[in-house]
Amino acid sequence: MQRDYTLNCLLTMPRHELEEFSQRILSRMVPEEVMEELFTFEPEETQTADRLRSAQFDAMLRMSAIALGEVSAAFADSAQATQNTERMTRLLLWHFYAIAFQLEAAVTLEQHCEAVENILPNAPKDTFGWIKTLTDLLHHYASLNDNQQDNASSSL
Repeated sequence: MQRDYTLNCLLTMPRHELEEFSQRILSRMVPEEVMEELFTFEPEETQTADRLRSAQFDAMLRMSAIALGEVSAAFADSAQATQNTERMTRLLLWHFYAIAFQLEAAVTLEQHCEAVENILPNAPKDTFGWIKTLTDLLHHYASLNDNQQDNASSSL
């Protein structure tokens, strides 16, 4: 049985395997020269820690959007194109959540997987669509985290 990268799979799969495989898929979807361009910053982007962090976040968002935008084309000729596309989209969205933006302290894996399953039925087909979707997802995660913080402080 193939791994589907849904919540149960992510909970049972060793973390190092998820990290390694998601990195391999990401590297396959985003060529090295594109990575170098994304993560090469102008001098004004590195003048302060805040500006550098902002440039790094933007680069990670774009890297994720590029990779996700390439998934459909990469698996279009496979025997189970739709299933493979969804699986790899879930995996890359896990990478976005857990590795690129390290959101595990802010949003539970359950919340992340629920958001992913809501995205999949109408997933964007290109990088520009994914940039908007990922930006919206980050805003959604910020809202979830704010609500969790409010609930935690009101229960004190």
